[in-house]
Amino acid sequence: AQPLVVTAARDAFLTKRVGDVLLLMGVVALSAWAGSMEFNDLYAWAAQAREQQLITPLAGTLLALGLIAGPMGKCAQFPMHLWLDEAMEGPNPASILRNSVVVTCGAIVLMKLMPIVALSPLATQVLLAVGTISALGGALVALAQVDLKRAFSYSTTSYLGLVFIAIALQRPGIALLLLFAHGLARALQFMSVGSIIATTNCQDLTELGGLGTRMPATSMAFLLGSAGLVGLLPLGGFWCFGLMVEGLRLEAPLFALVFLLTNLLAAANVTRVYRSVFLGPV
Repeated sequence: AQPLVVTAARDAFLTKRVGDVLLLMGVVALSAWAGSMEFNDLYAWAAQAREQQLITPLAGTLLALGLIAGPMGKCAQFPMHLWLDEAMEGPNPASILRNSVVVTCGAIVLMKLMPIVALSPLATQVLLAVGTISALGGALVALAQVDLKRAFSYSTTSYLGLVFIAIALQRPGIALLLLFAHGLARALQFMSVGSIIATTNCQDLTELGGLGTRMPATSMAFLLGSAGLVGLLPLGGFWCFGLMVEGLRLEAPLFALVFLLTNLLAAANVTRVYRSVFLGPV
């Protein structure tokens, strides 16, 4: 009875399976070369492979790209990002889990595999490019959405792009902090969205307005969740962005600018949504 839901389920399954198959190929090759699946053994093998050139540059690049593909699909990164937008057809409790918990699994996998991915400078550059395109592109597309849930699904892609950049630049501590801050704030934001949809039975921004006085608790929860995402003191996003920008200011100023610009676009998006939903006439 709901063809969009069926299409969304199919596309999400197929998109993530592409990344999973490539990841499986990388894992099989890695197990054959390293002879173990324990992370400590893999790290030791990676260090030995770097020093003694146990594998060719081409093999190292193909291995790293395969290991990157799985997290790219799971985290809805370009070009495997459209499944998360279509998955917003599902019920809101699933959207809460999907945007705050599920997408972080790919980033955790990538974080654990980064010492092996670092064997290939080309793969690291690909990871930086994917993260940058996803961060800026996702933030820009989110600004154009009129569906309440889709506006934040693209924002999730954007935020995970920043996590990918942090991982590629060998800052796992900040990447993990970004994941924690994002998960908590995004869950609160989507719970507020669920309250709006359950009350109004509408998620079109052009048809909503004036709910601030009628739903004050939801309005405050939305503001708090949004503030945690856009880097306002003293919430988690402020410390994440502050640490990352301070660390990259001299070493990689271009990526520090990407963080600041993404934060600016995210702030513009949540301001747009808040004005459309909670302010103005009913």
